[in-house]
Amino acid sequence: MRYAFVLATAWTLWAPAAQAQSPVAFSGEVGIIHLLTPGQLDVAMDNYAERRATAVLFLSSRDDGTDASAEAIRAMNTKFRRQGVLLVGVFPNVDETPAEVRAYAQSRGFIFPVYLDSRHEAVQRLGARVTPESFLIDRTGKLVYHGSINDLSASLAAFVAGSAIQPTPAEVKGTPIGKQLPARRLEDPYGAVEFSSELIFESIPGYPAHHCSSITEAPNGDLLVSWYGGSYESADDQVLFLARRRKGVRSWSKPEIVVSSPGKPPGNAILFTDKRKRVWLIWGRMDGTQPMRRGTGWDACELFYRTSADSGATWSEDKPFYHDTLGWLPRNLPIFLADGTLVVPISDERNGHGVDLSFFLASKDDGSTWTQSGIMQGGDGTMLAYLRTRPNIKASESHDHGKTWSEPLPTQWKNPDSGISMRRLANGHVFLVFNNQDNSRSPLHIARSVDEARNWDKPLELESNPGEYSYPSILQSSDGKIHIVYTFRRYSIKHVELNEGWLEHLQRPN
Repeated sequence: MRYAFVLATAWTLWAPAAQAQSPVAFSGEVGIIHLLTPGQLDVAMDNYAERRATAVLFLSSRDDGTDASAEAIRAMNTKFRRQGVLLVGVFPNVDETPAEVRAYAQSRGFIFPVYLDSRHEAVQRLGARVTPESFLIDRTGKLVYHGSINDLSASLAAFVAGSAIQPTPAEVKGTPIGKQLPARRLEDPYGAVEFSSELIFESIPGYPAHHCSSITEAPNGDLLVSWYGGSYESADDQVLFLARRRKGVRSWSKPEIVVSSPGKPPGNAILFTDKRKRVWLIWGRMDGTQPMRRGTGWDACELFYRTSADSGATWSEDKPFYHDTLGWLPRNLPIFLADGTLVVPISDERNGHGVDLSFFLASKDDGSTWTQSGIMQGGDGTMLAYLRTRPNIKASESHDHGKTWSEPLPTQWKNPDSGISMRRLANGHVFLVFNNQDNSRSPLHIARSVDEARNWDKPLELESNPGEYSYPSILQSSDGKIHIVYTFRRYSIKHVELNEGWLEHLQRPN
């Protein structure tokens, strides 16, 4: 969440001397100090005996010195709060509003009480002159230290160890209390975490096994998901299903059969929406002879497609996609290049080399005509492709808009011969969903790169229970949300919706 504050011209109720002076000599008990919470509640602070020590920090939400000390303040609080020390933040400048102080403390991760000192009772009682400035009070209510924030940590360490506190210079440098400063634009570094997930369906009578999903956002804002299901993989009753989540609705429609070709079952399919607001469905039809063993038939597929001009409500007739596509299969969603070129990744399952071949079909006219890229075996036009090779995912680069590709080289990521999905977000960050292990399709991992896939954050687990969680498909919808669909134990297809903060913000200060 972002905060913006407007500072109106105002006079403060207290003005400091032109230069910071030495603090008032103080050796007696501090006594009661009346403060005000950002929620406008009066607090009479005098419970010093309840803890080993109380460190009073005079701070400002607008002062660069306070902001530069924020990390040190958080570290001190983490280190000493379990040793019986309470940090108390006091904001003495009257032009800093309660909402501003509260927002500042939250955004800087200050998990200790913060108060306003609009009457300057704490300022006058302790002799504070600048921000940031610190005072340490023992459990008897006596002042035992005064100095800078930087020196406070060493003094606290000595205090809790029972050692003598080393004296510090009497004058603390900082911004004079009462000096008017412009309001600071606050960015919340802890962000927001959004995450939800659900099965698109629980069961479909007569179709027990489901796999290989794909997702797109239709022109009307609906989410569409397709997958194949049947008695088992490659069964002659295998069909393509489609489910819809209408814009603004959280539930999914009852799955409907959209492609059925008895004896030539449809397999891997992809859904996507082109620049002309047409939804495409491209799939591999198993044209091999029946009967066939479970999990076979992929090397005898032919590509077919259909389109919809009304967000998937009705479809065109089925047509062969491209030409001479025997053994070709789609799997991952296409991408649009900067010049509008549509690029569809394809694998060739029927080669005689012992490994699958991968390549791309590209169209500059929204699918009217297509050209084929160079083959990959086993803003300068640069493209990056990840291949689902075993034992490690391989990477290949193109520097001519996908016409030719470098020799694929192994990455750091493992792969158990399972589908992967990689997507570049609108902000340039890259997401990868994959099974990062040798032989199992669980856990299912998600990783993020903020530097064009040169380096990756530590992967998180989307699923970690026994079973199969595989063949993911990633989409960023027009509202910026990230959607992932994947096979859930072959029983169903699961949908996950999250924001980037879910990967980035793993623990909020508390």
